[in-house]
Amino acid sequence: MTDQTSTGASSGDDTIERVQQTVSEAPDSASAHYNLALALARSKKFDQAIAEFRMALRLKPGLGEAHINIGGILLERGDFDGCIEESLKALEFRPDLIQGCVNIGIAFMQKGMMEQAIDSFHKALAINPNSVAAHLNLGNAYLALGDLDKSVEHNTRALEINPSFGMAQNNLAVAWFHKGDKEKARHHARQAEALGYAVHSDFLKLIEE
Repeated sequence: MTDQTSTGASSGDDTIERVQQTVSEAPDSASAHYNLALALARSKKFDQAIAEFRMALRLKPGLGEAHINIGGILLERGDFDGCIEESLKALEFRPDLIQGCVNIGIAFMQKGMMEQAIDSFHKALAINPNSVAAHLNLGNAYLALGDLDKSVEHNTRALEINPSFGMAQNNLAVAWFHKGDKEKARHHARQAEALGYAVHSDFLKLIEE
């Protein structure tokens, strides 16, 4: 999520007020509480959002998307264990929720548990082989492990699906640099910059030497 301008914040507050009115008219509606939680989360009112997601879950325990969103908030806050717990609950109800697998994988990566992260991203690809998020994060995980060929493979696949991913271009630049091919590293770094990705200045100096 990005910081909102004052106009955006006002718009977000207006949306929250409208959905709060819906909740007041239908307090036993899980969807009303869920929609309010989404509006609160977009405005970065995370504590309130979590409370509303949990209310939606009390009214509709099988609402896997609520667990997914709670997990996403906890991931952003650095509560990786909490993210994994909520995402696993989501997958109990909805095994097809690919974001649950991706969130679990990212949380494991942040905990330094790369093998578990890779396993989770592959589970995401089993649900949807064209998941850009799964391929991109697999590329990151394999790069961290030093498996450069697999990092290139998955970052390349991410770009085949969505050519606008500057991070994938940056990852390819780093992978090719470590594989000893500065020409390809420079090419991908330039592509990353053209897509608006901020390539680290120290890395740019390395590949230009």
